[in-house]
Amino acid sequence: MAVEAYGVEPIPDELRTVGRRDLFAINFTFFLNPVMYVLGAIAVVGEGLPLPWAVAAAVAGQAIAYTCLIAAAQAGVDYGIPGQVAMRASLGFWGARLLSSPYRVVASTYWFATQAIAGALGLQAVFQAMTGRHLQLVPTALALAAFQALLAVLGFDVMRYVLRVVLPLSVALTAVLVGLYLASNDPRYDVGRVWHSPDQHLTWAGFAAFVTVMAGASLTLVTNVSDICRYTPDRSDMRVALAGSALLAAAVTTFVGGYAAAASGSTNPFVALVDLTSSTPLLALLALAIVVQGIAANITNTYTSGLSLVNAVPALGRLRATLIVAAAAVALSAFPSVVDHAQRWITHLGNVAAPLAGVILADYLVVQRGRLDVPALFDPAGRYRYVNGVNAAAIAAVGAGVAVYYALPQAWLKIAWGLGVAGASYLALRRVQALAGGRGVVPEVSRG
Repeated sequence: MAVEAYGVEPIPDELRTVGRRDLFAINFTFFLNPVMYVLGAIAVVGEGLPLPWAVAAAVAGQAIAYTCLIAAAQAGVDYGIPGQVAMRASLGFWGARLLSSPYRVVASTYWFATQAIAGALGLQAVFQAMTGRHLQLVPTALALAAFQALLAVLGFDVMRYVLRVVLPLSVALTAVLVGLYLASNDPRYDVGRVWHSPDQHLTWAGFAAFVTVMAGASLTLVTNVSDICRYTPDRSDMRVALAGSALLAAAVTTFVGGYAAAASGSTNPFVALVDLTSSTPLLALLALAIVVQGIAANITNTYTSGLSLVNAVPALGRLRATLIVAAAAVALSAFPSVVDHAQRWITHLGNVAAPLAGVILADYLVVQRGRLDVPALFDPAGRYRYVNGVNAAAIAAVGAGVAVYYALPQAWLKIAWGLGVAGASYLALRRVQALAGGRGVVPEVSRG
């Protein structure tokens, strides 16, 4: 292991040795975390879905998101570049640096804080059950956040090594959680009762709403999914690893969080589980699970956020940029209200992420046919300058998608409308630019 030296420049071919196993571990452990359990519980308690339908909605939302994210990740596999650099082709040299990069910094900083606070809430409940004493929430959240941020600052190689260790631990500890459900004598946790979820009732509006929440949450990665794929040289490895890990993790976390919610009504399964056992060893295992399962998500959040900031301000370098975003993320972890309003904030982030993904995919797959001129991505006066460094058609199309996203009701499955309207608007606006004389239109990259 070594501290990563590379920022936004392409990774040399000789260092691109990450296969599907490591990539699967990174992405699976990223999603196997306390906040994803909370989302599973929200599907049951907030949207009123019976447990099987909550799992189905989560998997459907994740499938929509990763259909888009796998395509966006190709730039990392093909060229060894991070996602924010690839965004310069779609949004313009300055559009990506000043618009999509700050968006990702905000999104990942929020996700980091929610992970730290959700973990601290779980530790607080476990500590109370073990000792009868109250653990202060904010200092606990800050301590967790600082530890997780430190690991992310060290870079990709350290992240990959840590997650190799975290993955089996995380899976084993998840099995312990499920085992506590199944072994409980509490009739509320009876498998048949929970599976039928008598207090919940399937509605299309609730199902569509959670599909949209899940897909929108994952689509916030659209500008950065290449970051974890740029050390992977093979598209097939990337597709298998990302799709398999994302879908499996969505099913597992929604089942775990939704099971506790269907039984107890709690949106935090760790809080619910302390009522199922008084065994000190098992409670200690729960505490370990909370710490371990928050590590993977927040290492990735901080790592990708640092690359976004260094894309906006290259002079910082990866290490200093990551230190800055880590400090901001740790500071935000002192405000528990970010978890109290999690569904609302996740919805707002997704309202931008889906239209942005629609524009990026329309440009990368349809207009540029999956090919980028890598040297031009680093040239402020190159082919991706558009108009003063910004692709106005792309920005306007994202705005149109966001407006439609907010205007439509949940029952319309607005994640699909946000993607579709933004992508179609971009292709139409780009054609208008071409008919107006080609100003701001980038010619196709040659196959040679």
